[in-house]
Amino acid sequence: MHASIVVLNYNYGRFVGHAIDSALAQTERDIEVVVVDNGSTDDSLDVIGRYGDRVRVVRQPVNIGQGRGYNLGFEAARGEWL
Repeated sequence: MHASIVVLNYNYGRFVGHAIDSALAQTERDIEVVVVDNGSTDDSLDVIGRYGDRVRVVRQPVNIGQGRGYNLGFEAARGEWL
């Protein structure tokens, strides 16, 4: 993996698909998209699930905040670049 894009989400089901689409549309082909769901209670997981194996999902059962949420994504990332 050359690069990783981390998307952090908390109850943004109406926007998270757009963020994932944008990440997947990058011209760099050697990327992975890591989506951290930070304890969402809306339809976020349904939206994220539609992407199947095109994204890696890190599911946090409760909201641990933005900083810690991103750190989970960074830890899960396999790319040389974030």
